[in-house]
Amino acid sequence: MKEPVDHILRPRLPWRSPNEPAITECGYDASKVKTLTRAEFFQREKELGQRRCVMLTCMTCADTARRWGTWEDDPRLAVQREAEWERQAPYYRRCPSDERGTVLKDELVAIAGLIEAHRDDFDARILEIRQRRKWNEKKAAMTVKAPPRREPGGL
Repeated sequence: MKEPVDHILRPRLPWRSPNEPAITECGYDASKVKTLTRAEFFQREKELGQRRCVMLTCMTCADTARRWGTWEDDPRLAVQREAEWERQAPYYRRCPSDERGTVLKDELVAIAGLIEAHRDDFDARILEIRQRRKWNEKKAAMTVKAPPRREPGGL
């Protein structure tokens, strides 16, 4: 008899409530299947190797976790993933269309409204992020350009 495989928890966008039901990378309700985090999956894959790991893990979850990053990796790709998921929701067998069809759309409209209501705060935050990026780039360039120091009397 084949044992059920583990599924991988899908990362959430940062503004989503932790109280909303979690789903797996393949779309199952995470409360109804055995799950592991992405970090646990990648550690398992490192320890067991890819071939042995897939015997214990849902292939769809594993492929999806490898293909898509998280918000921390690149926020643009995380939003792109959600947009594609939402657009495909009516055609996806595990996801009822009434649950997924407009979640991101509604969130983006709400975000735009919040930005409009708090434009000064938004602009200040953008400026802060850009200044921090420039400083980090300048700092990285200074460490790369520094020549190695020679000891006096050395060759």
